[in-house]
Amino acid sequence: MVHDDNTLIDLPKMLERFDHDLELFREVMDVFVAETPERSRRIAEAAARGDMEQLVRLAHSLKGVCGTMHAEPLRELSFQVEMAARAGDAQTVAEKAPHLLAMLGDLARHLTTVAARETPLA
Repeated sequence: MVHDDNTLIDLPKMLERFDHDLELFREVMDVFVAETPERSRRIAEAAARGDMEQLVRLAHSLKGVCGTMHAEPLRELSFQVEMAARAGDAQTVAEKAPHLLAMLGDLARHLTTVAARETPLA
């Protein structure tokens, strides 16, 4: 699933949140990208096992990170997976988890591109 990079994250708001500190801005992006493979693996495994408790924790954590970064579409999808997992709604989790994983990957790829720019908001 490919998303419009411009709608995945509000980079100007993220930079503003970090008081225009480019070093911190890049560090947060780098950490997010570095953690994405493990985060994705854990979400995929929990979904495959039907481990709703683990999915609640993982989706909740991702929701918080996305809120901090102004990655609203992924924050909203994480919230939906979290709520479905809390309710034990395996069908909704099964429907939404692949979309969450795809969007997570898309965001990580986009941030990799942004971090490589001399001026991230260019």
